Amino acid sequence: MHIIPVLDLMNGQVVQAIRGERDTYQPIESVLTPETHPLSVARALQAETGCHEFYIADLDAIRGKGDHWDIIRQLAAELNVDLWIDAGVTQTASALVALKLGSVHIIVGSETLQDFEFLLKMGDDSPSERLLFSIDVVNGRVLSRSSVLKDLDPLAAMELLSRRGWSRFILLTLDRVGTGAGPDWPLLKSARHRFPDLSLIAGGGARTPHDIKAMAASGLNGALVATALHRGWITRQDLEAMHLNQ
Repeated sequence: MHIIPVLDLMNGQVVQAIRGERDTYQPIESVLTPETHPLSVARALQAETGCHEFYIADLDAIRGKGDHWDIIRQLAAELNVDLWIDAGVTQTASALVALKLGSVHIIVGSETLQDFEFLLKMGDDSPSERLLFSIDVVNGRVLSRSSVLKDLDPLAAMELLSRRGWSRFILLTLDRVGTGAGPDWPLLKSARHRFPDLSLIAGGGARTPHDIKAMAASGLNGALVATALHRGWITRQDLEAMHLNQ
C-alpha cells in the first residue's frame, strides 16, 4: 500500500482542508515546513514520506474560480513523482492537455461531474491506467451534480462505474477530511470485500499509524494523507517501520 500525500491548492498556496468546507480553508500550518508554496510543501512531504505520487486538488478549478495549471506544470517538472490531479475536469480536451504533462493521472470527481455520459468519452479517449474516479461521499451518500450518481450509496456508484470500465477508485469521505476522526471503516471494508479486483484508495480521517496499518491489512491499495503528516501524527519513522513507500 502506498501513502499518497495531498496538496490542496487555493489562491496559489497549499491550504488545510477540513470537511470540504472550502470557504473556511486557511494556508497550511505544518511541522514539516514553514512554507505554504506548493513546491516547498511538496518537497517537505516527499522528504518525510518517500512518496512516489502526489494527489493534487485544484480547489480554485473545482470551484470555478481560476486554476493552478502553472503551478502544476512546475510540480510536474521539478518532482520525480506521479501527479494525481483533480481539477474539476468536465471536458475530455482539458484532460488530454493535462496528460501531456508527463507522469500525470486525471481524477474525475463525482462532486463536479455533471454529465454522466462524459465518463464514456473519457474512457474511450484516455488510457484507463491514467484515470481514476473519486467517489466523493458526504453523510454516507455520493455527492454529485450528476442526476445518475447524486445521493447514491457509494457501493452502488462503484458497481455502476465498474460496469462502464472504470477500475481505479478513490473513496473520499469529505466530511472526515482534516478531522482526524478516523477512516470510514464500514465503507472501506465493504468496498474491498465487494470489489476485490478494483484499485481502491482511501481518503479522509486517517490519524494514526494504526489507521495506516489497518488500511494495509484490509487490502487497500493506497491512502490519501495530509493533516496527519502536517501535524506529526504520522511520521517518517512510522512509515519506515511499516515498510511503506519504499
